[in-house]
Amino acid sequence: MKGLVILNRNGGTAGHDVEQRVTDALRANGLSAEVIALEGRECASRATAARDEERPFIAAGGGDGTVSVVAGILAGSDVPLGILPLGTLNHFARDLGIPTDLQEAVAVLATGRRCRVDVAEVNGRIFINNSAIGLYPLMVA
Repeated sequence: MKGLVILNRNGGTAGHDVEQRVTDALRANGLSAEVIALEGRECASRATAARDEERPFIAAGGGDGTVSVVAGILAGSDVPLGILPLGTLNHFARDLGIPTDLQEAVAVLATGRRCRVDVAEVNGRIFINNSAIGLYPLMVA
């Protein structure tokens, strides 16, 4: 079975040809994966289905929000999360040392290297690198 790359169609720096660029980068690095671009709200349901299919990996392409949603779905499972930092800030990817260049990020994914990361939960929602309440989310919006 192929891996799955879930791209947030509206995520940060993805661009209009992101599916083809990701497909080409995967092929160049010897990875076999289905690549799909979705609206942000569709990412969680597709990640859940892919987790239940026990894909060899699921990669999230987008910003910190997209990565956090998919990470929350995969938390506690045996399905590894790959990260393609296609968002605006990419804090989580930077914290892990994943390059922001697409070709370089796919090359990291192709190594198969894994590391465990902590997750936390607030009000029933799992998150990875940060959670914010109060004025900050309003300022970002």
